[in-house]
Amino acid sequence: QDLDDNPPAAWVEFRDRLMKFDGVLFVTPEYNRSVPGVLKNAIDVGSRPYGKSVWDGKPGAVMSVSPGAIGGFGANHHLRQSLVFLNVPTMQQPEAYIGNAGNLFDESGNLANDSIREFAAKYIHAFAAWVETNTSSRKQ
Repeated sequence: QDLDDNPPAAWVEFRDRLMKFDGVLFVTPEYNRSVPGVLKNAIDVGSRPYGKSVWDGKPGAVMSVSPGAIGGFGANHHLRQSLVFLNVPTMQQPEAYIGNAGNLFDESGNLANDSIREFAAKYIHAFAAWVETNTSSRKQ
């Protein structure tokens, strides 16, 4: 709020770029049952100045990733709480909690798990449909 009248150029550029997107897919790790500070900061920057949030009405979805078994459940739901306040229509189904992330990639960093790859493809298709549905209603 302190910088609303004279925001840093990087903030203005970030907001301007987000305004061009039809939707936002948030992919986040879990830190202490929440999202990383840098993601929360980006969300806050996009929400300012008051009344000019880039998030307002923009369709979204949340995919969380964790080395643990529950796949970032805490981060996923904590982020969803913020998105409700910011009026981001967030895709409810399918949900995406990717656990045991350290075992899903090969030594080159490529996704090596076929079932996760198939799930991710279905998730992306569902998200694209969600964005289309919610973007169409925003433009009417």
